Amino acid sequence: MSAAPVAIAGAGPTGIACAIELSRRGVDAVCHDRGGLLESIQHFPEEMRWFSTRDLLDIAGVPFTTPDPHPTRLEALAYYRGVAERFGVRVEAESAIERVTPAPGGGVEVETSGRRGARRFQAPAAVLATGFFHNPRRLDVPGADRPHVFARYVSGYPFHGRDVVVVGGKNGAAEAALDLYRHGARVTLVHRGAALSERVKYWIRPDLENRIAAGSIRAFFSSRVVQIGPDSVRVAGPSGELAVPAEAVFALVGYVPDFALFERCGIRLEGPNRVPAHDSETLESNVPNLYLAGAILGGTETGRIFVENSRHHAALVAAAIERRARPAVTGT
Repeated sequence: MSAAPVAIAGAGPTGIACAIELSRRGVDAVCHDRGGLLESIQHFPEEMRWFSTRDLLDIAGVPFTTPDPHPTRLEALAYYRGVAERFGVRVEAESAIERVTPAPGGGVEVETSGRRGARRFQAPAAVLATGFFHNPRRLDVPGADRPHVFARYVSGYPFHGRDVVVVGGKNGAAEAALDLYRHGARVTLVHRGAALSERVKYWIRPDLENRIAAGSIRAFFSSRVVQIGPDSVRVAGPSGELAVPAEAVFALVGYVPDFALFERCGIRLEGPNRVPAHDSETLESNVPNLYLAGAILGGTETGRIFVENSRHHAALVAAAIERRARPAVTGT
């Protein structure tokens, strides 16, 4: 096997699991992340609880033991960090993989950027396990680039007593609206759908619907934001347009994989959902020695693949890389 380590893009649960499965097969690997270990989970809302239960979130065969079936963000950080430390997972922080291309003679050439500047090196293989939480969708309306418009939600503490508009109707928006309300903000929810998404967590949905029914949270359904000003947003809905006070706007309209990275690597995107081309048994992409794992395999369907239904990806990828790295057995 090559002495050079496999390059893994992403140091989240999937990237960690891939590194561990490779190490179990005697293949060295390094996780590269534009931030650091568990960067995306660090930026989840402070009070978030996972929808998946603890028994569906564990990796590497290490039990995820928490008092509540639905772990908190802090419990998940502690668990995944502990697993990474237990297996000695190597993480190259502030090192973003920008491109992976086939190398002459086999393997891949990896280009990274970050604190150490632009770098280029060869590896026997690479794995893209970046997920999509680092790449939120942006509103495409005038004023969306104003400094009081946020594509992520972390905490409601700074918004006590302030007018806040939350855009979206899925889990992120629903949880943010409730958390802001309970921190004393005056909350307006704007959603293009006729009702909250059916995917909203079962303990969140009735809570928010009751707050809306009581008038504690103002809601505009079948509506969209068309312009954002310094202290208000214009909302278009069934009754026309109106201005809604807004000292802060949370545009929580979902996430998308980094399709630009796929294209730079030469990965073919297929169908209306732009699913990256891959072998379902090995998870190797159409680019030789470049593998895919985790949520990015769903393309634009970001609600289809999570930790709980992609935990087997690491073993598939590691087994395929091991088979290719193992010297061919010659006949006698």
